[in-house]
Amino acid sequence: LNLTSDGEHWTEADGILTANAPASLELLPAHGAVTLGMSYRVTEGASARLLLGGKYPLSLPDLGLDRAAAPRTVVSVSPGVWQNLEIAFLPAEGQDPPLLVGAYLNGNLVYYQQPLTETGGDAGGPLTLEVESGSISVTNVRSIDRAGRSSTLTDNGEVDLNLPLIRYAYYPIEGNPKDFTAYGSATPAKEGYISRFDIDGIREQNSSYAIRFTSDLDIPSAGSYSFHLRSPSPDRLYIDDQLVVDLSKPHEGLDQQGAIELGEGNHQVRLDHFQNGGWNFLKVKYTFEDQEEKSFNDIPEDRAVSVPSSGEVVEVKPDDRPYLLRSFLNFPPGHVYDFTDKRTHVISVGEKDGPHYSYDLRNGSILQVWRGPFIDASQMWVERGEPQVARAIGPVIAFDGRPQYSTEGGARWPEGESDFRHLRHELDATGRPTFFFATPDGGELSDEIVPTQRGLQRTISNLEGDASLYTTVVAASNIRETAPGTFELVNPGLNLHIDDLAAGGLKLLQGNGSQRLVAEIPAGEHLTYSIDW
Repeated sequence: LNLTSDGEHWTEADGILTANAPASLELLPAHGAVTLGMSYRVTEGASARLLLGGKYPLSLPDLGLDRAAAPRTVVSVSPGVWQNLEIAFLPAEGQDPPLLVGAYLNGNLVYYQQPLTETGGDAGGPLTLEVESGSISVTNVRSIDRAGRSSTLTDNGEVDLNLPLIRYAYYPIEGNPKDFTAYGSATPAKEGYISRFDIDGIREQNSSYAIRFTSDLDIPSAGSYSFHLRSPSPDRLYIDDQLVVDLSKPHEGLDQQGAIELGEGNHQVRLDHFQNGGWNFLKVKYTFEDQEEKSFNDIPEDRAVSVPSSGEVVEVKPDDRPYLLRSFLNFPPGHVYDFTDKRTHVISVGEKDGPHYSYDLRNGSILQVWRGPFIDASQMWVERGEPQVARAIGPVIAFDGRPQYSTEGGARWPEGESDFRHLRHELDATGRPTFFFATPDGGELSDEIVPTQRGLQRTISNLEGDASLYTTVVAASNIRETAPGTFELVNPGLNLHIDDLAAGGLKLLQGNGSQRLVAEIPAGEHLTYSIDW
């Protein structure tokens, strides 16, 4: 980070920069396309703004842009609680305005493909944080010079190709031709950006349309690359204007492959898709040298992919008693067009005035918590109910979702299936559930979650059996004890207090860039803690 001339207003401690207004901090020098992430915390009544390219303001803490840009979700920020912000920015190019490709607060989509309005300053300037009132703290600032996730090379030399952003042009075609190649002379009906070759997310009719996709491709390792197209339509894949795969000529089946030698660095990709009838289907794969074939920005059939919500919301509204909804749930909440997993044994518990939470009945973990409206069930209850997932309507705070319990308190926490088996849940007089699990030694535990004024209070009891059990209290990028039994968390942003600690005590596990606070609960004892956000 480069402090600006008024940097004397900033103080640094334990990797956290804090400033009182007025103050300014240059996060990046003059920049073009960028993806920026950071965590920030504000005091009551504080305000600041991020100036993208020295010219385009995004206000904090409410993420306001201008009157014409309505956020996709309610932005609610509690003073004193860390917030995780991620933004992708694309500067103006030709006739195209500057674009906020995506903005996420705590993983929740706030803006998507949003044109920006300039408010003075020099375009192409630095990315600056200006504190206008109150106090703000920032930490964990990171950036890449792409408006999205680019290609990577793993430590063992494995190549993961990814187009960070794809420009598309959409053309309705008249006359039912067998093929279409006149992209240069035709006028597109619409243009925009997308992150995958998602023809269903672009097309406006079932057939007689064409889409041209273009993007920059970073090649992290030079060598031989083979690309594989699967589609019933005439498709052509070009790299640096060289035709690599041609699905337009007569051939058997729906597949075609082609190989090309690519040097390390930037290349241009173009994919022309013409739908002249039949099945709307497009899959793109690649292989590097002798590595296994991988997806290349397509929509794989065997993975859950987060797509922008569309259609009418079917809101589930709790009344004076909590609403318990069983469903599938895409978790973790993915960025638009990112992979996620479909949890199949989920129960979401909603309160009339909140807060709400989603709970994994297979492993006993709280998956997410939120306030505001409860659940959108449109993908469960409308037509055939595909993909059968519930969506939280309000902005969520997501947890790591790994198994809640373990029989060992070692440095490694289990990742896969849990050895603890869900037995039942029982409702109290208010209609709130307590969950019961069988322990591997034949014992039983209970998990009671109740709402509080600021969040949730959770009590885990080791009811039967002779052995201790270990439970995750919370996992985060960073966990700091600010007073005895009181902790603040960064990513997810939470405050936590131990209300009643079992005799086994607490310990902090660290690894893979995260921290995990674990408690040991001896037989016959319980642990109670509260979280607020």
